[in-house]
Amino acid sequence: MLKIRSDPYPLSGEVPEFEGGELIAVDDYYIQRMEDGRDELHFTVQLSDPAYKKIQEESRIIETTENQTYVIRAIDAGGRTADIKCQLDLDAWRVGIYIPYKSGTAAAIGIAKAVCPGGWTVVGAESDTKARAIEMEGPTPLDIMLEMEDLFGYPVRFDNDHRIATIITPKKATQTTAYVVDSVNLRKTEYKGKSTDLYTRLYPIGKDGLRIYSVNGGKNYVQNTRYTKQIISKVWIDERYTDAQSLMEDAQAKVDAASQPVRSWELDVVDLHSLDPQRWSGLQMSMFDQILLVDPHREQRHLVQIREQRIYPHHPERNKIYVSTVARNLQQTTYRLLKQITDRNSAFYQILKASKLGG
Repeated sequence: MLKIRSDPYPLSGEVPEFEGGELIAVDDYYIQRMEDGRDELHFTVQLSDPAYKKIQEESRIIETTENQTYVIRAIDAGGRTADIKCQLDLDAWRVGIYIPYKSGTAAAIGIAKAVCPGGWTVVGAESDTKARAIEMEGPTPLDIMLEMEDLFGYPVRFDNDHRIATIITPKKATQTTAYVVDSVNLRKTEYKGKSTDLYTRLYPIGKDGLRIYSVNGGKNYVQNTRYTKQIISKVWIDERYTDAQSLMEDAQAKVDAASQPVRSWELDVVDLHSLDPQRWSGLQMSMFDQILLVDPHREQRHLVQIREQRIYPHHPERNKIYVSTVARNLQQTTYRLLKQITDRNSAFYQILKASKLGG
């Protein structure tokens, strides 16, 4: 259920405990989990609902199944109903400001902890050794976190109930036992694919003309020709980089992702785990999990990663996930994927067989 606070937050940005609150008579709302961690809450309310009088921009809403607090950011009212868009309350991360901000070369966890507001904790990436430097003019801690996500490629999940920010590294985003198959849990799929921005060779340039030949065997480029042997070149200029090794590593990650078509799917998936957690324990799907998708139209198998989720807490049968292909340098081999599908002795095959027979 949803509750609305009767009082706004104090201007200091402190987050008081949520006590009381008036119920809003809706149960078909949904939570949109976003890749950058700034999740959204969407609902439609009757104008005749007594709580509507208290619904205004910047009012706080608590979603009780997850105990997360959201801030109303937009109201679109008609004759009888109003569509409300809320964003996860991260205003505690917007109180302070740095003029200017220079992190120095540091790991993601070090950067995040240095700007973490009081009362919050940052976890994840404790053993990660990747180090980068961030320089910004007048950012808030939230701006710095978003810049860290972009620079490192590590998304962050925010929990404002327990006040924990969790950094997700590629090592945590491993393939799970979950799968999406037409005959089991896939109702509808919308596919988008394009290769207009595909390139296979990248020439990176950092601050003050920094190049990578000194750490790359004399070459000023990195490349990936696994999908196509055609050499398609591109220059990438990013003055955030002052270290050649870091520039080369991130350039390789960029070309790995860009050297194949961009493929994404919006999947209307029956959330079997939410409907029956005990029976479908192996089908739980969370943000950034890597799952196996069997495309029913192309008869192809893809290792994909969940990038967004639409969660209906009271109507899990309406849940959706948004996925895209995993960069090839992170994928398992095609043989391994095919073996999971066809090997009658594999755990995946047994689950799939039981699913079909069990109805």
